[in-house]
Amino acid sequence: MNFAIVEDCVVVNVAVSDSPLADNWIELPDGAGIGWSYIDGEFVDLRPDPEPTPVAAPTKEELLAQLQALQAQITALGE
Repeated sequence: MNFAIVEDCVVVNVAVSDSPLADNWIELPDGAGIGWSYIDGEFVDLRPDPEPTPVAAPTKEELLAQLQALQAQITALGE
C-alpha cells in the first residue's frame, strides 16, 4: 500500500508499507502525492499551477532561414 506522510496538513512524503507505521501515515489514493493537502479527511490538490516555461524568441538568423524556406515553397507553387 502507498501511504502519505502528512505534516501540518500537507503530504511531505510517500511510503510503501503493508500497514501505517505512524499516526501521520494515511492511505494514499491514486493520483495524490507530495505537496497535496490533507483537509477534513480528504486529499486536495492546492498546489499552485506551475509557471509556464518561457519560450525563447527566434534569432534574426532563424527568422531569415524560415523566410527563405517559405519563399522557396511559394516559388515552387508558382512553377
